[in-house]
Amino acid sequence: MTPALHVDPASFNHKFVDSCGFKYHYVEEGDPKGEPLLLIHGFPDLWYGWRFQIKYLASLGYRVIAIDCLGYGQTDSPEDLYKYGMKSVCAQLVGILDTLNIPRITVIGHDWGGALVWRFGLYYPNRVHEIVKLVPEFEYQLGFANPKSTAEMDANVDGVLGNVLGMGKIHDKDLEYMVNQYKHSGFQGPLNYYRTTKINFEDERGLRKDIERPCWIILAKDDPFLKPHMARKMKTYMPQLKSTMIEAGHFVMVEKPDETNSVLKQCLEDLVVRRGRASL
Repeated sequence: MTPALHVDPASFNHKFVDSCGFKYHYVEEGDPKGEPLLLIHGFPDLWYGWRFQIKYLASLGYRVIAIDCLGYGQTDSPEDLYKYGMKSVCAQLVGILDTLNIPRITVIGHDWGGALVWRFGLYYPNRVHEIVKLVPEFEYQLGFANPKSTAEMDANVDGVLGNVLGMGKIHDKDLEYMVNQYKHSGFQGPLNYYRTTKINFEDERGLRKDIERPCWIILAKDDPFLKPHMARKMKTYMPQLKSTMIEAGHFVMVEKPDETNSVLKQCLEDLVVRRGRASL
């Protein structure tokens, strides 16, 4: 497969916003009055993982916001592990929406970001229009919970990102940007999410598990990490769930950007139609 074309990070509108005492970095494109979309990346990624989707979705009239999650890239990376718990991070997302004067939003998450958008729908259903997930999320990287993994990865940023992101056939210049960002911020923050299992378990006691909002999941047929069959039981918790399969690997947004964009356009249009029917 030919590597994807290079997308200049400087060609996006970079901004910062304070939430819950932390500075968040994000990019924003599109009509400020358009329907808002919040794009949340996974691991090991950044806002830049959505580089082929951001301007495309903006061209459709959406207000597109793609963040660097807490601990990633140019967003603050606190030492307190509790700040990386799902409940805490969801509250931080609400803080961002409040500052940007966005009462409700459609959230789109990939990989670990899929886990976050699901929890966001559970903790703050009144702030969510719809939920879109690219590949299912499962806490499968048990080795990342080991504190030793931080030093090992920080010592080999080029190798780690080259091996993982290379599966999406990333352009050399795109990889260079990612490597420089991780060399600056390190892996401590990103890996902290895998060390919050106990925190999340305690926070989610009594939290309902089903999401009544319209949901759509985009599965990657050739994902070596998160196999499509791992999502079979998701409809139990998301009764309004629909799904689409793309023949691609884990980083479907980079490997098959045009097809991913087409599917996102379709599912967003469908979700808006379903929202309209529900309001009748």
